[in-house]
Amino acid sequence: MANILTIEVGVSEIRVAEMKDEKKGSSIRRCFRFPVSQGLVEDGLIQDVQGLGEQLKNELLARKISARKVRFIVASSRIASREIRIPFIKKKRIQDLIEMNAADYFPIDPAEYIISYRIIDVEEEGEEKGKEKKYHLMVYACPKDLAKSYGQLAEAAGLLLSCLAPIGDSVYMAVRPAYAAGTHMLVKIEEDAMLVSVVRDGELRMQRNIGYGISGAVEAVQMFPVFGEHLSYEEALALMMRQNCVKRTLNPDSVIIEPEDETEEIKEARTEVSQNLRYLVGNISRIMDYYLARNPGGGFDTIECCGIGAAVLGVTELLSHELAQKVTALKSVKGHKFTAGEEGGNAEAIYIALFGVDSNSANLMEKAKRGQGRRKKHDGEDIRGAVVVFMLGAIASIVLVVFSLGNRLYQTQRQKKLNTEITKNESAENVYNAYNSMKEKYSQYEQMYDYTNTPNESLVAFLQELEQKMPSTLVIQNFTSTGEGVSFSFEAASKKEAANTLMQLRKFTSLTSVATTGTTEDESGIVTMAVTAVYTQPAAMAETQQ
Repeated sequence: MANILTIEVGVSEIRVAEMKDEKKGSSIRRCFRFPVSQGLVEDGLIQDVQGLGEQLKNELLARKISARKVRFIVASSRIASREIRIPFIKKKRIQDLIEMNAADYFPIDPAEYIISYRIIDVEEEGEEKGKEKKYHLMVYACPKDLAKSYGQLAEAAGLLLSCLAPIGDSVYMAVRPAYAAGTHMLVKIEEDAMLVSVVRDGELRMQRNIGYGISGAVEAVQMFPVFGEHLSYEEALALMMRQNCVKRTLNPDSVIIEPEDETEEIKEARTEVSQNLRYLVGNISRIMDYYLARNPGGGFDTIECCGIGAAVLGVTELLSHELAQKVTALKSVKGHKFTAGEEGGNAEAIYIALFGVDSNSANLMEKAKRGQGRRKKHDGEDIRGAVVVFMLGAIASIVLVVFSLGNRLYQTQRQKKLNTEITKNESAENVYNAYNSMKEKYSQYEQMYDYTNTPNESLVAFLQELEQKMPSTLVIQNFTSTGEGVSFSFEAASKKEAANTLMQLRKFTSLTSVATTGTTEDESGIVTMAVTAVYTQPAAMAETQQ
């Protein structure tokens, strides 16, 4: 079987593996990664198709990789997923069924999205004699413009796209054999994003995307000359994979002995780097608490890290201490072979998602483009096919001439009958006018309903996002909400932490603008920041008062 390329496209880097699918799994022959300039990829969408395509082509040429068939893995917050169960029907009908009911699964316009799925399991319900089979599916919805950009990227790089797989599906399928028994958490940490998956007895029970990674910690390393003068972002990240710049606790007053703290300068620098991981730790802790609250009596048999964050020294130790459970870096992928490449011992953790793509993956490509390139086998067959098509066309033309003569006579008689029906149904105009009148009244009632909305309609969405994205340690004070926006103040351990909190708030989808109205700092160093924000969807009454 010919080799195939599997490529994970991220915001800051691209990971490439030359793979070979085998009966008992897949194997990576060669792998490498290269940085992506800022702005080329934004939340999974390819912004500069030609520029990135040329870069990818040159990287493949430099390594003399001849494989042209490619499977892309895409990570984007715009891709929605949902776990569903449907009746046990023929497999060829599954796609039609989920597309028909897509609006029930997701709050989207199905015409603007590509819907795909992965079969997780076939389940049986009921007593022995009356057992009913059901498909357990993970369904994905991807915006068409997002999927289209990857088809264009493949074309610009001279590749043939065969699959566009969502990152969540790829990661889950890569570890599913290893997580066949017990409850496991896998945390994929990247520079600007994090994917947390909970797998129990081989089934995906929970999966969350978090728009926060280790980039803040990398930038903190750049700020301290003790780690190196004038380090670039890439140099700082490489340093963190060689030297431990992360402390084992977020508590700056901890009595834990840190061997790396040779001087006060190094201690201060490592403390600041670690504080930039507070949001990351807080979000993982919140997901753990959420799962355990809904599954009482359970726990996690293992917690493992993968992605670029797993290769950063000290991250697993920090997570182990703060989560009060041992956290380890993923070392191997059961059922798959790996030939050591440029990454050494960190390779499996970094390239984990590439193992999970296969012929059964959820494919977010447009239907019309799936399987292109499979028909160019025999020129002789193409010629014979063309002759047959020509002959059929000639026969069809003769039939159409005869048919048109008969159809003309039919249409003449039909027109006479229609004229008679029009005369009989002149009252239909009155019905139509009445319909338009009722439609106008309905519109007026609907507008009146909008004005009855409470001023704090948007508060629920904001509080939900605050609970999901902010760390549990965040202290909120002086909270006030109106129909237009929200005002509050919060405490932070330092000015740096307060600034990071403000940056995170500005990423909220429930808010359009976030600004600070002032900060204060007490004698102990605690910073209090006052914030005002405007809702993305203000109440209707608030809009009329402006």
